[in-house]
Amino acid sequence: MPHPGTELELTLRGRVVAGLALLAGAAGWLAEDPHAQLAAALLLAPLLLDLLAKPRWLHRVQLHLPPRRTVAGAPFVERLAVRTPPGWFGGRDLLLFEPRTMKNRGPCFVGHLAAGAHAELPIEGRSERRGHLLERVFALTTAWPFGLWRARAVVTIAAELVTEPRRVALRRELLPSFAALRSGATERRRGQGQEFHALREHHLGDDARAVHALRSAALGVLVQRVRTGCEPQRAGLVLDLRRPPGRPLAGGQRRLEWSLGAAATLVEHCRQHGAEVAVLVLDAQSEWFLVRSPQDLAALLVALAEAALVPHRPLGPEPFAALRQFTACWWVPAGSYLAAAEYAPLAGIVQLVDGDFD
Repeated sequence: MPHPGTELELTLRGRVVAGLALLAGAAGWLAEDPHAQLAAALLLAPLLLDLLAKPRWLHRVQLHLPPRRTVAGAPFVERLAVRTPPGWFGGRDLLLFEPRTMKNRGPCFVGHLAAGAHAELPIEGRSERRGHLLERVFALTTAWPFGLWRARAVVTIAAELVTEPRRVALRRELLPSFAALRSGATERRRGQGQEFHALREHHLGDDARAVHALRSAALGVLVQRVRTGCEPQRAGLVLDLRRPPGRPLAGGQRRLEWSLGAAATLVEHCRQHGAEVAVLVLDAQSEWFLVRSPQDLAALLVALAEAALVPHRPLGPEPFAALRQFTACWWVPAGSYLAAAEYAPLAGIVQLVDGDFD
């Protein structure tokens, strides 16, 4: 847990000066030599002055950052708002450092901030690890004026940081599916108006606004209106986070990160070609995501940022019945469960998305 206050510690330079002062003081006391006593006093004076000049309010510095979405490994620049607490003295030579995003960038330097002053600082960062944080942690340090003592504090602020999976390059075998989606989207743009064509059974993930209420009530099952000229192309994706039976959760992290990036890449490609995407996430509980807007895509990417491997659990055929209706469909075995029993009956319908892993 971060310390609630500001801590003071001797720097390397301060430890050397303090050691010399102790030696000189010991020599002056044992030998009763006034020169040694004077040397000890001269060495102790800057230590005491530096200690008195150090700020004790670093933990009270107010920091503010807007929400940030980024991709793992991608650099970004954001503006950090800094406000010092009111008092008699301001801060000089402040160093602000966020361990998660500034590990390879170094701290941000603030030359001078008056008491109660406000400033906005551009900071460069890079989030290497996928995840979803609601708080960000900064370390504040200063060694001004003499560099013999260092004041430091840890400041935690409420600021969302979503680090999405890295996008990956996919095999060429997946590209024909994209071409089919693109041609389907072109045909849709050529169609004029919306004409009623037929009724069919309503599937999981379909637009509920197209349900025919009267026919559904008469038949006792939900039925869907089908219109020509406006039916969107739809793709399906299964993200399987289950580990194989008997395998520990600790392994398979490299495949997991690649698979999450592959899922994000596939969904973004489908959206670029005008297709809706129904994503089935096989987590501790099966969950569907219907992606047909930028907001839907953002919600899915947050779920991918939070994704983790889960123990194996058997599934029935119900979640996979809807996969047969899609124009294109993919299965991503993020948990290394390549021999999934549920995948076998769909082998001719879905494409297995798997990287080269040993």
